[in-house]
Amino acid sequence: MNKPLFGTSDSLQLFPLAYPWAWDMYLENMDNHWSPREISMGTDVALWKSDRLTEEERHLFLSIMAQLTTFDVQRGDETAETLQGLLNPPEIKHYLKRLADEEALHTYSYQFIIENMELDQQEIYSRYERVPSMRARVDLAKTISTRAQHVLAKRILQPEAPLTLREKQEVIFAAIFWFLGFEGIWFVMGLTGPIQNLARQGKFTGAAEQFQFIFRDEVQHIRFGQYLIQAFREQHPECFTEGFLRGVQGLFQKVIDLEADYIRYCLPDPILGYSAEDHVETAKWYADLRLKQMGLPPLFNAEHRFPWMSEQLSLRKEKNFFETRPTEYRTGNALRWEE
Repeated sequence: MNKPLFGTSDSLQLFPLAYPWAWDMYLENMDNHWSPREISMGTDVALWKSDRLTEEERHLFLSIMAQLTTFDVQRGDETAETLQGLLNPPEIKHYLKRLADEEALHTYSYQFIIENMELDQQEIYSRYERVPSMRARVDLAKTISTRAQHVLAKRILQPEAPLTLREKQEVIFAAIFWFLGFEGIWFVMGLTGPIQNLARQGKFTGAAEQFQFIFRDEVQHIRFGQYLIQAFREQHPECFTEGFLRGVQGLFQKVIDLEADYIRYCLPDPILGYSAEDHVETAKWYADLRLKQMGLPPLFNAEHRFPWMSEQLSLRKEKNFFETRPTEYRTGNALRWEE
């Protein structure tokens, strides 16, 4: 391998590719480009200003929005500031630049919703500071990134020094968390769950459509993460010790525990057939899926409680939102939860 994931080889020579899957995914993401401004928020604005929402529905919507806005800022920062500096191959870096740009687009999408609906921006962006179950998730992400940043600091100060086994494990552990836990469970549940269920009842259809396009991007990010983790495993099998894999299982248990605390804050009682219990069971199903994708046994043997998600999230063929031209989406065009 002339472009090791860790190392000091020339990161300016993009071709020939050592990781063609990274370049292919970059091209797929380019084909998926979209803009939040293409999606009308008029029905959501009218709904928010009406008396057709319960206080519980308003609380649920604001809580989901608050966590997603914080998370996308955090995810973009982590990619731009940490992971790009730790991985050497230029095609990997190139995809990560696109990923960071897409997270910035997602942040704008949430802000577009906030501005159009005239929501209290300060209240939404600072809610994680006041709600312990939201703050705990942000803090876990910060802790894992900080450990990886210590490895990055060494790379900057001692570029020729090889990374130790523990340092490599810290980077791989962070990648597993961000791609398969943070995006693969927390983002998936936030984007595909409660608000999509409300949209099925004709509520928040504009926000739900924004979430559908964000989710399509996240599916690509998760796929990239799976390939990246497999590449780590092939190049550095010594990192995947029994102790490390037990730590990964413990991480997924923590991710689920924090998801359960959070959704119970958002949804203390069921709304329109959507309950915190079913939400957590489905999150566990995703955790089992992510573990199996890494060759690890499932922790929960859970079931997916929302079979409607596959249809709700389908983007097989959309027309331009101003009805000017049809648009055929090349990838991510059948987003089934089984995948």
